[in-house]
Amino acid sequence: MTEPASAHMGTATWSSEDGTAFEVALEGINHVVGAYSRLIAEARAADNNDQADALVAERAQWSRRRKGLSPADRAAVDTVTADSARLLEQLRAAQ
Repeated sequence: MTEPASAHMGTATWSSEDGTAFEVALEGINHVVGAYSRLIAEARAADNNDQADALVAERAQWSRRRKGLSPADRAAVDTVTADSARLLEQLRAAQ
């Protein structure tokens, strides 16, 4: 008989509320990355490669934030959620 996949997962070090906040933060990051992708495509279409390269670098910073985020660090999760909400307003206004 095989063990269930959860047998080696260990115990979570965060609450269900922290887990939900983490998922919200990840969704915010995903929206930011998507908004940057749109702006990058528009910059490339306009032959503005310098702007596109700058946007690629900013998008990469957000991807790194996603990789480094943990549901156990609620302060960082809340910061990412707030930062992504503010930035999304700005990026969407850049349409």
